[in-house]
Amino acid sequence: MKKFTYFIAALFMISACDSDLLDLESLTEPTDATFFSNEEELDLALTGVYNSLIWLGGYNLPVQVNMDNGATDIGLVRGGFSSFDELGAGSHSANSGGFLNVYTHMYRGIGRANNLINNLDRAADVVPAERLNQIKYEAMVLRAYYYHYLVFLFGDVPYTEDLIANPLDALLPRVDKDEIIDSLLADLQEAAQNLPATAGEKNRVFRDVALTLHSRIALYAGRFSEAATSSKAVIDGGNITLHPDYEELFTPQGEGSAEAILVMPFMDGFGTVPNFAVAQGSRNFGGYSVVVPTQSMIDSYEATDGLPIDESSVYDPTRPFDNRDPRLKASIITPQSEWGGIIFESHPDSLEVRNVDGTIRGRNNDSRKVIWPAAFCGYLWKKYTNVESQLQNRFWSETDFTIMRYAEALLNYAEAKIELNEIDASVHEALNRVRARAYGVPAGDTGSYPAVTSMDQAFLRTLIKRERKVEFANEGFRLFDIRRWNIAEKVVPVTLYGRILDQENAQFVPSIDEDGFVSYAGIESQYDRNTDARFPNAIRVFTNPRDYLLPIPQAEIDTYRANGATITQNPGGY
Repeated sequence: MKKFTYFIAALFMISACDSDLLDLESLTEPTDATFFSNEEELDLALTGVYNSLIWLGGYNLPVQVNMDNGATDIGLVRGGFSSFDELGAGSHSANSGGFLNVYTHMYRGIGRANNLINNLDRAADVVPAERLNQIKYEAMVLRAYYYHYLVFLFGDVPYTEDLIANPLDALLPRVDKDEIIDSLLADLQEAAQNLPATAGEKNRVFRDVALTLHSRIALYAGRFSEAATSSKAVIDGGNITLHPDYEELFTPQGEGSAEAILVMPFMDGFGTVPNFAVAQGSRNFGGYSVVVPTQSMIDSYEATDGLPIDESSVYDPTRPFDNRDPRLKASIITPQSEWGGIIFESHPDSLEVRNVDGTIRGRNNDSRKVIWPAAFCGYLWKKYTNVESQLQNRFWSETDFTIMRYAEALLNYAEAKIELNEIDASVHEALNRVRARAYGVPAGDTGSYPAVTSMDQAFLRTLIKRERKVEFANEGFRLFDIRRWNIAEKVVPVTLYGRILDQENAQFVPSIDEDGFVSYAGIESQYDRNTDARFPNAIRVFTNPRDYLLPIPQAEIDTYRANGATITQNPGGY
C-alpha cells in the first residue's frame, strides 16, 4: 500500500485531537482501541474538533482576513502574501500551497468530528445520554462549518460522515455540492433542536451557532426561505444582541461581548497567536503595514445622509472623511486621524510624526519617503489592529477573531426577505438595528442616523450589498459575497488605488453602481497608482467563469492517481 501524506485520504482518518493533546498510535489507524471510553476522553476529542477553528495564513492572520485582502476589491497586500494574493493577481494554480492548506485543514477538522461522532457510543455506559448528545451536536455543527468552506470555495468535494479505517476507502469521489448542502442544513436543523439555548462554557457551540450557520449556508446557496427562517429564530431567541460600540467590538475590550456567537480564541502562551499588530499596524510602532484597505473600500462607506458618495450632497472630495458612516473611521485609520497617541499621516511629504498634543515624536515611518513602502495605500486597517500590542512593540495580538456575530443574523434575515420580496417592518428593523449601532444610537432614534424605510426591492438589494461590504470589512465575508452575487467578474479585475495625495484640489468623485462597484474610469489621474513593479498585485485579474471556484489542489489529484483512483479538477485549465 502506498504511503499517504497530509491529504484527504489520511485526514478522514486523523485522530480526534491534536498530537499535543493525545498521542494515538498512527495515522494509518482510525483510533486507539481503548479511547473514547469516558467523559474526559470525549472532552479531549471534542477539544480537537474545536481546535480546527483556528486556521492561520500569511503573516499568521486568520485565513478569512487573507481572503478579504488578497483576493477581493476591498484590501491589498504587499507581495508574496498567500495563495489568496495569487488568486487576486490571477497567478494562482492547482499547485498554490495555500489552497492545499485550506483544503487539508478543513478535512482535518471533519475527520476529527467524524471520529468523535462515530465513537461516542463507547462511553454510553458511563456518560449520561444528555451529555453524549451535546457532544455529538457540537461536533456536528463544527463539521458543517468546515464543510461549508470547502463547498463554497471548491464546489463539489468528497463528502462522508463515516469514520474510514482503510486509506484506500478514503479516495472518495466528489459529491454534488447541492447534495452536501442538503446534508449540512439537515444536520444544523437537528443540532439546533437539541443544543442548549445558551453556551454552558465560553466559546462553545450552542443553539444560535447552529441557526446562524444554517442561515449563512442557506443564504449562500440561494435558499432564501430557509435562511430567513433560521436567522429569524436567532433574532426571536433573544439570547444575543448587538454590542453598543462597533469600534470596540474588534478590540480586547470587546471580547466576551453579547454580540459574539462563535469566535476564534487566542491567548498568549496557549498556542499560536495572530500577527495583526505586525501585518496591519503602523510602522511608527514596529508594524509592517503590509495588509491595508483600498481606496475603493474607503469610497464604499455612505455619507451621513445615507447616500453613496456619488449621490450625496454632504460629501466633499476635499474633505473625504467628513460626514461619513462612522464605521469608516471605526474600521480604518485615515490620514490625520489619531492612533495610539500620534496623528497618522501617510503623505510622502510628511517626514516627521506628531503626537496628539502637537509635539514632534520623530521620523515618520508611515511616510513613503522614509521607509519603502510603509503605508503604501495611505490607510491602515484599524479593525483587529490591537493598539496595545502596537504601543508595546509586540509582534502578536491575543484579540479573539469573531467568526460569527449577531449582525450577521440580522443582515442574513434582511437579505433573505428582500430576495423573497417579503419586505415588511421586520426587514427595516433588522437593517436599522445594524445601521443605528454604527452611529451609537437606538434604532428607534431615526433622526440620528439614516434609517431605512424603502419598500423597493431593487433599492434594498443595492443597499444590502453596500451594508454587508462595510459592516463585515476585513472579516472574511467579501469573497463569498461577490461570488454568490455573481459580481466578482466586475468588481475584482480592476486597478486598486491608494489615497489621493493632492486632497486639497480633489474635484472628482468615483461612480458607484447598483452592485456597489466603485469605478474610477476617467478620473484615474487623481489617485496615487500602485501599479509599478513593487506591487504587481495592485492590478486584480479575474477569469470568468474559472475563478468562481478554487482549483482542487494538485497534490490531492496526485494522491488519488498514485493509488489508482481519480478525482476531477475544476474547469479552467489548471
